[in-house]
Amino acid sequence: MQNLKKFYVRAEIRDGEVRGMTVLYDQAAETIMDPVVVVMSSAFTPFPGVSGVALVGPIPKRKVEYGTGIVVSTAGHILTDRQLTEGCNVIVVSGYGDADRQAEDKAADLVLLRIYGAPDLVPATFGEAFKGSDLTLLGIADPQSQGGGSAISAMAAKARGETVGACAAARLSGGAALDGQGRLVGMVELRTTAVANAGAASPQPLATLVPAPTIRTFLEAQRLTPAAAGRLGADAARASLVRVICVRK
Repeated sequence: MQNLKKFYVRAEIRDGEVRGMTVLYDQAAETIMDPVVVVMSSAFTPFPGVSGVALVGPIPKRKVEYGTGIVVSTAGHILTDRQLTEGCNVIVVSGYGDADRQAEDKAADLVLLRIYGAPDLVPATFGEAFKGSDLTLLGIADPQSQGGGSAISAMAAKARGETVGACAAARLSGGAALDGQGRLVGMVELRTTAVANAGAASPQPLATLVPAPTIRTFLEAQRLTPAAAGRLGADAARASLVRVICVRK
């Protein structure tokens, strides 16, 4: 009991992570709810793919998903991760309103959005092909990870080819990647795929880097000319980042 309400809690811990559920209901509804919460508890699977249960296919999409977008034109065009916007009923750019999907590249997992009536947008300047391993990642993390805030996070990461350290980029999908000279050399994308073998642990996200030449080719195909070379560094890149919100049914 909690005050005048009954509640039912179930949680499991695995590898230092706790996943659980709570159902809170009025005592007047207990004859209906008591058997219901037992069924809900039995159906609750905190760690899919664990304990011999095979998990096949993609991970279910969240109802509300947050990511980062990179402004690429003063006319309101925004580049982000295509998978972030899959199945969205509404796409919102925080502070500016609804966004329309203009084009996509399934091979590179890029999508071009557009918002209207935003005169203060600062387009990003993309550099040349990335050569090296040290990156600085910039993006707007999920509000749940920053107490409901919308601050732009910066973190160091290592690149191995087109793969970026998953832990560093896990919450910055659609964010900007800068090289050691402060040049914007690509966009970060996050991939989470399900495992198909029984008893496997929860799948870990894999972050990849979409290089600047690929992005420029995509933009040029949409008759968008990338911004001319301007200021370099994290401050310049931050001015071009916006939060993208996908709402699904």
